[in-house]
Amino acid sequence: MSHELNFETGVVLVAGGSGGIGSDICRTFARAGIPVVFTYYSNETKAQTLCDEIRNEGGACDYRRVDLSSPQAVTSLFQQVREQFGPIRHAVYASGPHFDFNFIGQIPNQDWQQVVNTDVNGAFYFIQSAVDAFKTNTDGGNLIAVITAAVERVPVKDIMSAAPKAAIEMLVRGVAKESGRFGIRANCVGPGWINAGLGKQGLEEKLDEKTRDHIRKTTIPLQSFGEGEDIANAALFLCSRQAKYITGQSLAVDGGLQL
Repeated sequence: MSHELNFETGVVLVAGGSGGIGSDICRTFARAGIPVVFTYYSNETKAQTLCDEIRNEGGACDYRRVDLSSPQAVTSLFQQVREQFGPIRHAVYASGPHFDFNFIGQIPNQDWQQVVNTDVNGAFYFIQSAVDAFKTNTDGGNLIAVITAAVERVPVKDIMSAAPKAAIEMLVRGVAKESGRFGIRANCVGPGWINAGLGKQGLEEKLDEKTRDHIRKTTIPLQSFGEGEDIANAALFLCSRQAKYITGQSLAVDGGLQL
């Protein structure tokens, strides 16, 4: 006997939907029958390709170029999406800047400032606008932030991922506590070593095969790297009616890395 997930009617807005994990989130939500609008920043060709792929599979999809570090741009994004596509029921923050892995004492000031401004401030503006949009719905909405398993187990040279995402996790928990009375649920998904996005870049460009094998066998109980769709499936579940009593949580999708 099969049991499908059920969802409230509305659009999902995905920040950073053209990225490695973000694109899998867009595909997964579209395949569940949820109209998708996603943002990109620099690669319009990649965004168009993703949108065409989803449409060719029968899904509803559109995209917008948005600088998430601009509060005016984010506010305008939510207004445009609501006017053109109707109620925003789900909002997923899956964005994050590229950065070089480095020891804390060796991080250039300008790199730190850029990451914090892009990721923490961008997430804040997106989350704030999402809460405002959800309050216009009669039954609230679902907020998801893709963070990192590193908020619990920090790898060496990865503080520029862990620290901003820890701040974002606290923002999401704050929304859960403050806005639950409006029917708003807010949760995080924490990827471990994922073969997509920045994780894939780190695995392929920064680590040799011997190091990758050592990480897989000695730090991950399931002894395998995850895929983008693993994160997407977790986000989809948390937005479903089946998860209607779950809020303020961080679901680690990491093969047991945090243990």
